[in-house]
Amino acid sequence: MSFGLALAGGGIRGAAHIGVLLALEEAGMVPDSIAGSSAGGIVAGLYSAGYSAHELRDIARELSKKGYFLIDPDYTGLMRALPQFVVRHEITLSGLLMGDKLEDYLCGLTGGKMMRDLSMRTVIPSVDLNTGITVACINSAEGTKSVERVRWHTGLRLCEAMRASSAVPAVFRPKRVGGLCLVDGGVTDVLPVALLNAAGEPNVLAVDVSQDYKMPEGVNILEVASHSLSIMQDRLREYVSRGEKLQLRPVLSRDARLLTFRHIEECIDAGYREAMRKMPEIRRLFSPSYPGARRVYRTRESAGGR
Repeated sequence: MSFGLALAGGGIRGAAHIGVLLALEEAGMVPDSIAGSSAGGIVAGLYSAGYSAHELRDIARELSKKGYFLIDPDYTGLMRALPQFVVRHEITLSGLLMGDKLEDYLCGLTGGKMMRDLSMRTVIPSVDLNTGITVACINSAEGTKSVERVRWHTGLRLCEAMRASSAVPAVFRPKRVGGLCLVDGGVTDVLPVALLNAAGEPNVLAVDVSQDYKMPEGVNILEVASHSLSIMQDRLREYVSRGEKLQLRPVLSRDARLLTFRHIEECIDAGYREAMRKMPEIRRLFSPSYPGARRVYRTRESAGGR
């Protein structure tokens, strides 16, 4: 039996997904398909590009030390916005961070690979601000079901899809490409189980990293914007019926927030512990006797990577 993995957004907390993948690979339970929103979309995209869980852990560990080099404030936009505010003109600032360094970094890791070049079924959603429609970037639309207010899209580069899905509103500038104005996929679907179902995978293991997130005192404007989105997503979760067979919920520190890179390692460990704790149930629900088990020790070449 094949199975898919759906990964939620959550900023740095998304590093827990790497721990889950480490546990799954150790157990020979490698997913046949993967989907992710925001931070989950980055992990899903890199995994589908062929990076093993151990390689992802190495990348994450490096970011825990040097991740702040990815932060690129839109100084020009900020300087332009101040006089616009003073004279009460329309403010044109669309995000505090440009997101260019993040995209360049992701493009470097994936070699500019297109979504349609991926051999693994991969779904990375974002939201088009022009229409409110979810743009579900996917490696192939073959076998997908029509979903209301969802557009399947195969024409983006993988790094563009990851950058768009992680564009937290007001924090990062939207990703503009091909007439689309794309922001964080978590705006409409923080845990894209339904999209993975619609892409042809009925057996889904979901990983939610967003629960029990409290707003601490003295945080910056980036955290205020991110936390506001998290509250909205929590409320939406109460009304959305999901189709996963099992959901993992790693216990994560409340100090692990949007860009707190120093908490990456502990988030990875938390994801690993949760997956190992639930491994008997994972084995029961998702039989290891499926073709994916033969891909435990993947390389980027064998997984369709660069």
